[in-house]
Amino acid sequence: MRMLVSLVGLIGIASGAVAQQPITASDLLRLKAVTSIDLADDASRVVYGVQSIVEGEKPGDPVYRSHLWMLDLDGGEPVQLTFGERSDSQPAISPDGRTLAFVRSGEAGEGEDRGQVWVLPLDAPGEARQVTTLEHGASQPRWRPDGGALLVSSSIPMREIEGAPGYDDERPGRDWFDFDRDDDEAPAKPDGDRRAIRNWLEKNALDDDPTVITSIDFLGEFDLSKEPRFGHLFWVDVATGGAEQITDGFRNHGGATISPDGAMIAFVDSPRTEEHPDRSTRGAVYLMRADGSEARALLDAPDRSYSSPEWLADGSGLVVSWSVATDPERWGAQSQLATVRLDGSGFATITNDWPSSAGGAIVGEGGVWFSTAWEGTFPLKMVTTGGEIARTMFDDDAGVRSFDVEGGTVVASITTIESPSELYVVRPGAHAQKVTSLNGWIEDRVISRPTEHWVERPDGTRVQYWVMAPTNAEAGVAYPTVLEMHGGPSAMWGPGEASMWHEFQLLASWGYGVVYSNPRGSSGYGYEFQAANYQDWGFGPQGDVLAALDDASSRYDWIDEDRLFLTGGSYAGYLTAWIVAQDHRFRAAVAQRGVYDLDTFFGEGNAWRLVPFAFGGYPWEEAPGAVLERESPFTYVHQIETPLLIMHASQDLRTGVMQSQMLYRALKAMEKPVEYVRYPGAGHDLSRSGRPKQRMDRLNRIVEFFERYADNERPAPVQASSEGGE
Repeated sequence: MRMLVSLVGLIGIASGAVAQQPITASDLLRLKAVTSIDLADDASRVVYGVQSIVEGEKPGDPVYRSHLWMLDLDGGEPVQLTFGERSDSQPAISPDGRTLAFVRSGEAGEGEDRGQVWVLPLDAPGEARQVTTLEHGASQPRWRPDGGALLVSSSIPMREIEGAPGYDDERPGRDWFDFDRDDDEAPAKPDGDRRAIRNWLEKNALDDDPTVITSIDFLGEFDLSKEPRFGHLFWVDVATGGAEQITDGFRNHGGATISPDGAMIAFVDSPRTEEHPDRSTRGAVYLMRADGSEARALLDAPDRSYSSPEWLADGSGLVVSWSVATDPERWGAQSQLATVRLDGSGFATITNDWPSSAGGAIVGEGGVWFSTAWEGTFPLKMVTTGGEIARTMFDDDAGVRSFDVEGGTVVASITTIESPSELYVVRPGAHAQKVTSLNGWIEDRVISRPTEHWVERPDGTRVQYWVMAPTNAEAGVAYPTVLEMHGGPSAMWGPGEASMWHEFQLLASWGYGVVYSNPRGSSGYGYEFQAANYQDWGFGPQGDVLAALDDASSRYDWIDEDRLFLTGGSYAGYLTAWIVAQDHRFRAAVAQRGVYDLDTFFGEGNAWRLVPFAFGGYPWEEAPGAVLERESPFTYVHQIETPLLIMHASQDLRTGVMQSQMLYRALKAMEKPVEYVRYPGAGHDLSRSGRPKQRMDRLNRIVEFFERYADNERPAPVQASSEGGE
């Protein structure tokens, strides 16, 4: 941590400071996170969101709240701007710096409340004022350069859009709107003619009783995808709240951004062909006039997917993100940044010299800033429009979660070993400065620091991994150790990974060592490494993570090789089940929200496209079908002997639930040691953004399951001010 050590001073954490307490499960409730950032055009102030966990209406069942804070970068302390039971997000400071626009949603931002845009004066006392009242909510506010209006997005149901799509209705034997959708007087009854019956059936479908499915992408995150919605753009007068819709039709207008002179808007949609949008796996960049007229494709190519347009400072062109969109090259493809003129000419990739993916581009002074994953860190880099990597920030054991740039000033939310989220500012010519203490309470906790290592595999692949010792480890004592694995499979872990900060520290507090690595298929190491698990989700990655564990065991005599444990979620849930079917060294394992039978995953998961992308085809095709069978943990379920806890959320539609039932029932039928836990009302992201109570339950169930087999002599971690114990 060359840069951040000078900022934070290492503050004595994990150094045996007096009165330090252990990390406990309930410390999850104390974690705060910077959620969004907007820097004023003159870089004089920044507004950022802070997510906290607070007591909810039901005792013992806390909820999330997000509020906005402001910091004067010329001096002063952070000031809280918004309060209350609602959640505020997506801050946008007006061009003159005097007014803040933001999105406010209802109780904790949950449920059907889609939010509305509000404005708040920044230079004078005043109350927030709601400026949009759109029926289907408003989001993503962007200021017109003159500050008089906001561009907002709203998601419109298909039934409210006039006309018919230009692509075919995939409902067999039917045409678009071949019923009386706008006529309440039209006959609609179960015993009428064909038209009356059809009208009656459509009214039932509008009430979602039943849900009619006609598209290939029919699964959301928690429920069936129902009536299609399309993102449309509105200009909203800030003074009056009057809204004018400027786009229409059965297309989306995502990531809209306004040109510096206010004359043009760039946005992203799937290619506007006769192909149904659900069939497209690539994006195109479009331009239109500010009034919504003369929309035209700027970038649309059959072998590429384009996204995330940002205007160059002089308005002469755009910076866009692109990646390969053909098979099998798309598996492992790294996203690139490019510049392009407004007539489509002069397309030039500017990140050719950077081997990893470039994302989140923001145009700043001297070039384009982007975030990236690289060897366990998530640094910021700045590339000139000529393609030269000119600056790098936060590249040592740190993770940039979100950022904004104006001129030469950079503001970023950073994860470090010391804290999962704080705000940092880098002014021109100055060092980075931590300007918040959202998680300052961690200074009173003893934490474990990861140590980095690399191990080389027989095929020459180099695998990076980290080892965390139990807190307060004693010399000469051996400790149980957990091999933790990440999902994706293209995710990347490292000391700058925020989502696992608390879980790893909790395990260390209980007296477990933690080993985690980035096996082949992980991002952050370039194309060849990320593509190396194509048609090989099992044996190759298994060898990598076990090699990391073996190498760690050879380096650290405190790792008790007779008390090893294994866990992971999503793809790593898959890998957990795969490994315990192939290797029997672990005393117990926990498979979380995993994929266990790839044929079933194709049907029940909303991430089903991973099947053709990663395995080269579909289950009914001979060669890919054989690969899918070979690569499915369920194929080897009879070989599992390790005590296994299977955890899944009951509304997880990303990976699906049926496979966890299959895995549990098979092991139960064979009278193997297995337990199955389901979380009602929760989705795939339970461990990251689920209800706090369920997140704590999950953590404690993992620990408790391991404790059954660990012969762990360390007392449970209890803070001195807490009551109770085992």
